[in-house]
Order: sequence, then structure tokens, then C-alpha cells
Amino acid sequence: DVSDNGISGVAKEWLKANPKSTGARLLQAMVFDAKAVNLRGEGAASTVDSDIWPKYKKLMIQEKEYLLKNKDIADKDVTWYQEMEMVARNLEDKELLYSTLEEASKKYPAYQNIYIEAMVARLPKWGGSPEEVEKIARMAAEKNKDQSGLSYYAYIWSNAIHYQPELMALLNKRQIVSWDDMLQGWRDRYKQFPSTRTLNNILISSCIARDKDSFVKADKMIQGETERDTWPQGLNYRECQQSFQ
Repeated sequence: DVSDNGISGVAKEWLKANPKSTGARLLQAMVFDAKAVNLRGEGAASTVDSDIWPKYKKLMIQEKEYLLKNKDIADKDVTWYQEMEMVARNLEDKELLYSTLEEASKKYPAYQNIYIEAMVARLPKWGGSPEEVEKIARMAAEKNKDQSGLSYYAYIWSNAIHYQPELMALLNKRQIVSWDDMLQGWRDRYKQFPSTRTLNNILISSCIARDKDSFVKADKMIQGETERDTWPQGLNYRECQQSFQ
């Protein structure tokens, strides 16, 4: 509900009570986004009436201006950068997206979502390219290599494949994305955060890359604790397991 009885009203009342509140101002920024989504709908761009787009763009510009006016939030809350990246994506402003990511990665290098938001914006289906996904994944890994090795590289590419399953073909053919670095990234992540979720990701990536050795090793470690929701569309654990037998 984006009316005064819903999120918009909550933001107004909160701001009235505490005009300098970081949370209240971020919520107000999100109101513009909520109104834009409500206006556009969830369907493909081709299903949106042409007269909707100018109104949609106007709301995005209003959110951009509001965020810039309240940029002091960025020193306290990384969400400011995520919101601005989302605005950049919706305005198809590549320059704004990358400048926001660059600044955010200096202040909050370990915060994964700043890279995820940028990666989603530059997926091929949104007008980006696999090369841009690779660029963002490399940037994330470089910013965090001392603490996390190549963990961020694997994480960004794994999410890219979930958002756009067609990208699996690149890993399968060893094009653009580096399988060696992705596998090392998952191993680095498992050292930091040993979990069945990471083992599932090793299984998924190994299946796509057709790496029997890494699949079998992870399969022994996971002991049947597969998580269906982790697997991308078109990929099945049992089928992968059988394909390596």
C-alpha cells in the first residue's frame, strides 16, 4: 500500500516526529520506488503502457534528487548506496551506477549487496553484458581479497546465474567466468563460513562446469543435505549426481 494509509503515511509521520532520522529518510526515499513499482507493475517492459514511462521516470528522478539532498545518510547507512544503485538501474544511468558502486566499495567494501545490486543492473537481460558481471565480480574480490580470498568472485557469479540462468553456458564453456577462480572462491568461503549452503553452491557450480572431482568431494561432505531452493532453474541435484557416475 503506497497511499497515505500505507508506507507513504508511515514515512510522513516518522519524518514529522524525527526529521533527521536516517531510517525515516531512507523510508521516504523508498516511497518513490514503491510508487514507481506500483505504477509500472511487475510485468515485462513490453507490457507497460507507453504513457506510464514518463511518470515512472519522474518518480525515479525524484528519488535520485531526494537521495542526493540527504547524502549525509551514506556516512551512516550503506542502504543509501543500494537505493542509489537501484535508481541508476531504473534510469538506465550506467555512469551513476558505477560511480555509486565505486564510492560505496571504498566506504563499505565488505558489504555484499552493493556488488549484487550493481551486478543485477548490468546483467545482459537489462542491457548489460557478461563482461560487466565479470568486472563487478573482480572488483568485489579485489576489495576483499585479504579477508576473503576469491569468495566474493564466486558469490557474485553464482547470484548472476540465479538471476539469469542462461549465463550457466559461460561457466560450462569456460568463457569469461573463470572456473578455477570460482571454485577457489567457494573453498575460501567454506573456510570462513563452513555451511551446507556453501557446499550446495560448490555442487551447483561443479555440475555446470562439469568438474567431476570437485562435485564428488563436495557431495561426500554434504551427506545428503541438499537445499532445493539454492539450485537455479533448470538444474537438479539428482540429475547432476547421476551424470557423474
